[in-house]
Amino acid sequence: MQTSVKIVIIGAGSAQFSAGIVRDLCVNKGLYGSRVVLMDIDERRLDFIEKLAIRMAQELKADLTFSKTTDRQQALKGADFVINTVQVKAHELEGHQWVELQRRLSEKHGYYRGARLHDYGQMAFHLEVARDVERICPEAWLIESANPVFEACTLMTRETKAKVIGLCHGHYVYREIAKVLGLDLKYVTAEMPGFNHWIWMTDFRYKGKDAYPLINEWIQTNAEEYWARDVKKFSDTQMSRAAIDQYKLYGLMPIGDTPRMVGWLYHSDLVAKKRWYGNLGGFDSEIGWQMYLDELNRKLSEIEQVALDESKLVSHTFKPEQSDEQIVPIINSLVNDVQGLYQVNIPNAGHILKGFPEDLVVECKAIINGSGVRGVGIPPLPERLITGAMIPRWHLAELKVNAMREQKYEYLLLYLLEDHRTKNLEQAESLLEEWLSDSHNDILAKMFKK
Repeated sequence: MQTSVKIVIIGAGSAQFSAGIVRDLCVNKGLYGSRVVLMDIDERRLDFIEKLAIRMAQELKADLTFSKTTDRQQALKGADFVINTVQVKAHELEGHQWVELQRRLSEKHGYYRGARLHDYGQMAFHLEVARDVERICPEAWLIESANPVFEACTLMTRETKAKVIGLCHGHYVYREIAKVLGLDLKYVTAEMPGFNHWIWMTDFRYKGKDAYPLINEWIQTNAEEYWARDVKKFSDTQMSRAAIDQYKLYGLMPIGDTPRMVGWLYHSDLVAKKRWYGNLGGFDSEIGWQMYLDELNRKLSEIEQVALDESKLVSHTFKPEQSDEQIVPIINSLVNDVQGLYQVNIPNAGHILKGFPEDLVVECKAIINGSGVRGVGIPPLPERLITGAMIPRWHLAELKVNAMREQKYEYLLLYLLEDHRTKNLEQAESLLEEWLSDSHNDILAKMFKK
């Protein structure tokens, strides 16, 4: 069975991600006949991603049509699915350039590696998209794949009636645990609920048996040797000293991006980062993050070369097989009533995660089919995890969400005052003053007048 739908990719100039979505569409015949609209304000990138998409569909004989536009509202007309992948730009600055500028500004005021002020610009844009979806294509599903998923999805579902699903691939990193332990992945199962980038492995099984004892044994016998090795990979965090320390503190293993996010003590300076994440200091150190940006630029250059060189097969760069990304399988489940179990970020309706409000977005398993999305209930989390990590994280999210809803400067200030690096009121205020007066930050400056 195949069903024709209109799929809009907002921020299609994010070439690697967009090309991956196109590849997944090409190998899912149930969605053949669909129209894909590529939308971005960067016309150069838009041109080469369209060329790449058309060639990929031709190579794989996929019945899909593609068009491009820089007009978001025009793109949304008649959409069935809207995929938001945007890293917000600021005038002449690319998304990552603008993030780095804000990071350097925060560091100038004593916030090592930044204060995540760029999340506010992201949230403002994502809310704008959700309001457009609500107005122009109210029956469409809005699939949010750009950070901050936790706060942005909570904001969008509270402020609009858009049908929002937040997605991330961090939950797959439980496979790294299996790999380090030497387990055959086909016999491994895991459950990892929580908040996005704040998820915890509540169940871990190998051949049906509890596999947590295998982690405990590894900690006792192999961990020190593992941590002493010369780390080559910038994102090697899942079995880091920090992740194991968090496991001991809270009683469950943090999964995916969680070991990067939990606890200020692991990030006080580069020395601390190297202690907890290895000789590169982990993904978020000045060393690891630059390696990530370099790799991102290398991949972008490679994709652009493939797109512009018609002598090269696109399918050699993007292998014709379904990726780990859930976007296209979820669309297929909704459109063709193919029931599947997915890891998603959705409102906590019915208290999927006990102890938190129904209008807070949580990350959980969900059954998806033609009737929609139904979250699967989560067993109660350990009390010390709830009080020590989940409630504080929820508190910070509410500060960000309420800042955007009420557009009050005081929420920005309260957010910084919760940061352990803030030594006094003047430090926080001086950062906000310079940040809001930056010419690249004109939209937020209007929103948050002191």
